[in-house]
Amino acid sequence: SPEIRQRVEERLDSVSNRVDVVLSHTCPVKYEPVETFMPNIDQSKVDRSTENWLGEIESRISYDKWYCGHYHIAKKIDKIQFMFDDYDTL
Repeated sequence: SPEIRQRVEERLDSVSNRVDVVLSHTCPVKYEPVETFMPNIDQSKVDRSTENWLGEIESRISYDKWYCGHYHIAKKIDKIQFMFDDYDTL
């Protein structure tokens, strides 16, 4: 929601855009694992507003690790880790 996005952005501003870890359901748009997309779904009709917003957040913050899940895969890309049936020690 716009309220949650605003609260997140304000909180990030309050810590000078530096966090150790990010936890989110989905991932920044540039990290979307397109190989997991369902072939029978028209991707041009999928709402990517959250992924786009997370992309904006990712470009402005400094972080050590980002964890997300949505795609039901276990995969690492750069500092992004997609979690599925696994865990990590913080």
